[in-house]
Amino acid sequence: MRNLLSFVFGLVSGLLYALVRAVLALDRLICWFYDLPLWPAIGRAFHFAQRSRAVCAFSLFVPLFFVPGALLTQPGTLVLADGAPLGVVADADTLTATVDALEQSASSLAGSDYALPFTLETRPLRATASQFLTADELEAGLIEASGELDTLAVISVSGEQAGICRSAEDAQALLDRVKAQYTTSADENADFMQEVRVDTVVAQTSLVSDFGALYDYLSPRLDVTATRSVTYTEEIPYETITRENDQLDQTYRATVQEGSAGEAVVTAEIETVDGEEHGRTILARTVLSNATDEIIEVGTKNIGIGTGEFMVPVTSYTFTSGFKMRWGKLHGGVDLAVPEGTPVYAADNGKVIVAGDLDNGYGSYIILDHQNGYKTLYAHNSELLVSVGDIVAQGDQIALSGNTGNSTGPHVHFEIQVNDEKVDPQQYVTLV
Repeated sequence: MRNLLSFVFGLVSGLLYALVRAVLALDRLICWFYDLPLWPAIGRAFHFAQRSRAVCAFSLFVPLFFVPGALLTQPGTLVLADGAPLGVVADADTLTATVDALEQSASSLAGSDYALPFTLETRPLRATASQFLTADELEAGLIEASGELDTLAVISVSGEQAGICRSAEDAQALLDRVKAQYTTSADENADFMQEVRVDTVVAQTSLVSDFGALYDYLSPRLDVTATRSVTYTEEIPYETITRENDQLDQTYRATVQEGSAGEAVVTAEIETVDGEEHGRTILARTVLSNATDEIIEVGTKNIGIGTGEFMVPVTSYTFTSGFKMRWGKLHGGVDLAVPEGTPVYAADNGKVIVAGDLDNGYGSYIILDHQNGYKTLYAHNSELLVSVGDIVAQGDQIALSGNTGNSTGPHVHFEIQVNDEKVDPQQYVTLV
């Protein structure tokens, strides 16, 4: 313990000794500096300065104004247009680039070379950072100084210039007016089918288009598309079902069940072009009531009433003569050459009203009354397979072809009569 205390006292004594020596050394240095001959000379100069106003002012100006000014400002270029200052820019290159951009923009829109209508000068000048013009401020100053330039809005349609407006707001108002012709407050996503652009360009204000004339030009050239959601009530039509009954005559027709329409609420999105609907997408459909089918029972038992549609009475033939004047009189039908004994079929449902040879040139012939204003005649047969009063259906065999009566060869003479008047059969059947 005694050794430890001795060590601590020794260390403290050493430190105190070193501190005393350092204080004595510092005292000697101060005394030496104070005894220098420089101080009397400085005192005399300071005394002289106190007696001179210029020196006093200079000594105050330098620390109070010049030094802070030098530290807070930086070199720049003052721009003058016809002698009037526009502002300060960083350097002349900034001014040149802005002027070139303005003149190129105006030249492009005008279609000829354009130069700013004033003389530009530059002077070196120191200014604070806040005094320097931004690129936009410099451009705005040059535009204002020109007195004839402005930032205009160019409307292009499908890549071609259509017109020039005073501002982008005017251009948008014009395009909105075109859209308004074909849209309503319920329309959404109204747009043009063509590609329409509005670009801002610096150019001469004299190039601005007349608003009304530009509207008249654009209106027929732009197609407006839009969509709108609508909800409406829709009628669901009923279907008519025909139930055939072969036990009842052809003339029978009765409504077994009355039909009634249903109703549904539909929500749809309608697409329009120039105000007219061009597409409809059903988004939702709620059935309020279902439709009831109408059921009609009809008789199909053939009683000789024709359908009004005819078939060629033979299946294979050579068309040899048509409906025309021949040998001084009307040939009132068509001649279809076939071998003798070829089956002859009824052209439509009908009732046999003539079946025989009445010595009138037709030879052995048949007339069917279709009971709907039409009659058909089949002449020059070799054999008849039906009798007067028989009811036949379309496609039933009624005779065998032949060469009877005034005939130059085996064939079927076929006629169609409307209200007992002969007509050209080729109006009702296709012959090849």
